[in-house]
Amino acid sequence: MAVDRKYERDVDLLLAEEFSVNPEFADWFLAHTKFKGSDATVASVRVSLADKLGESDLVIHYRRDNGDHFALLIEDKVDAPLQPNQAARYRLRGERDRDQNTFADFEVLLCAPQNYIELRTDLDGFDRKVSLEDIADFFLRGAPSARARYRGDFLRTAVSRRLNTWQREPDDLTDAFWRAAHELAIKEFPILEMQPLTATKDTTWISLRPRDLPTRPKHVKVIIKGDRGLVDLTFADTRVDKFSPTVMPLSEPDFTVHQTNKSSAIRIRTPAFEIADGIDNGLPRVRSAFEASSRLIQFYRRHRAALDAAAQQATPE
Repeated sequence: MAVDRKYERDVDLLLAEEFSVNPEFADWFLAHTKFKGSDATVASVRVSLADKLGESDLVIHYRRDNGDHFALLIEDKVDAPLQPNQAARYRLRGERDRDQNTFADFEVLLCAPQNYIELRTDLDGFDRKVSLEDIADFFLRGAPSARARYRGDFLRTAVSRRLNTWQREPDDLTDAFWRAAHELAIKEFPILEMQPLTATKDTTWISLRPRDLPTRPKHVKVIIKGDRGLVDLTFADTRVDKFSPTVMPLSEPDFTVHQTNKSSAIRIRTPAFEIADGIDNGLPRVRSAFEASSRLIQFYRRHRAALDAAAQQATPE
C-alpha cells in the first residue's frame, strides 16, 4: 500500500498504535526523555485531547511500579508551522493536570523531521525534540518485520515528501532584505555558510549552522534575534547553572551566558533591526549581527572540546 501524502494526523495515529501495543517502542521513546531509566509502562494513550487550552496530539500516561503516573505531551509536525504559543499551551495543560493530580510530572515533546527541528527558531518551548528519522530508524534497525519496514518507510517518506518547513506569508520587502543580507554574508562572512533564505513576512530571527557545528549529542547553532538585538550560540538541552562555570573563564568581555528555555546560550548584544528599517538602514545592523555570529563560531571552534564536554555534563537529569 502506498500513501502519497502523509499528514500529521497519520503520524499521530501511527505513534498512538505503537505506544499502545509495542512495549519496546514505548521504552525506546521514554529513553529520549528525562524519565529514561524509569521502570514504567504505558497506562493510557489519548489522541487529539482537546479543551479550552487547545489540543494535544498525543498524551501518553506511563505508570511506575509504585503507582505514580507521569505523562508525555507530544506535538507531531510534518511541515506545518507551530500555532501561536503552541508549546506554551501544552505546558499550561500539563501544569494544570499535574496540579489536579492527574499525573505527578510531565514533559512536552515535539516529533518532527530533523530538518524542521534544525531550521526553525521557535522550538525552545519544547522540553525535547525527537526526529521522525530517528523513529523510522527504530523500526528499520536489525532485521525488521514487514510491519516494521512499512512503518519505517512510512515515516521516512513523510519526511522526504514534505511540502514546506513552514507556511510562508510572502512579502517582497522581507525577500529583498534577506537577499541583500545573504549577498553580504557570501561576500564578507563565508564562515557563516549562510544559505539562501525564504522567510515569512517581517522575519528577523534566523538560524545559522556551519557544517562543523554538531547536531548530536548536543544540537549547536547560532540564532540571530534581530528585533531583540541578540545573537546566541545555543546548546540544546543544557542547564546554564552547570554550563556557565566552564564558559565564563573562556569568554570574551562582551559575552554573557543565559538560559533560553531548555537551551544554554552564549550571547552577544548587537543593534536591533526590523524589516521595516529597509536595506539601507537595516543592513549595517545585520552586518553587526553577522560579525557577532562569526565571533561566536570562532569561539566555539577554539574551545570545542571544553564546550561540548561542559554541555554534556549540564544535561538535565
